Amino acid sequence: MEKNEKYREIFLTSHELFLSQGYEAATIRQISDLAGVSLGLTNHFFQSKQILAGRILDMLSVYSTYHCDRNQPDTDPLLRSVLRTRVTVLYLLRGRYSRFYLESLKHDIRFPMLHEKPDPSLAELARIHGFPVDEDLFLFYGTYMPWTCEKTLILGKEKGLFSTIHHDEIPDYIAISRFEHFLDGRLLEQALSRSRQAAQTVLSRMPSVVPDEFLLQYLEPPEED
Repeated sequence: MEKNEKYREIFLTSHELFLSQGYEAATIRQISDLAGVSLGLTNHFFQSKQILAGRILDMLSVYSTYHCDRNQPDTDPLLRSVLRTRVTVLYLLRGRYSRFYLESLKHDIRFPMLHEKPDPSLAELARIHGFPVDEDLFLFYGTYMPWTCEKTLILGKEKGLFSTIHHDEIPDYIAISRFEHFLDGRLLEQALSRSRQAAQTVLSRMPSVVPDEFLLQYLEPPEED
């Protein structure tokens, strides 16, 4: 196998193992053995299991975004962001990725990656609604607050907390934590209501497991030195 093929095989195998075993049980050695590559090469490409799992989570987010934009094209940045949040969280929470998702929250897999892909919706909404652009507040409310809300609610419910909050309501609270500092509550509630209806359609059309062809489209092997 050429290096690019080995890189792809490692990624496909990790997706399969994380899906079947979760994050905690899967090991880099297992992934390497099943992919038919050396442990050293796997570590060379991905450095750690956490980084590899982070790439899988990023891929899952991209996959959800793809289906949102395909089934519910809308130029409103608020609805687009709220819908993507709802579909991503419910797709991971309800289905076959749930164990991997819960364990990734427990181990803070996404935390080191949060600053790499900030949600652009706040900047778009600032231009539309004319509220001041503050990069620190955008980073705090747009990136770290939603992640903290997501982790706290989902892991808290696993421990028996937040009994009055249904799992389907969690995406609403995540979206509220991102936007309530900047937007009128009525505007936000309208977007949340529209997203609840649209998400049902999007989720009904998403396969329970991301197909390999999408994984390979997402994946870009690293450039050779």
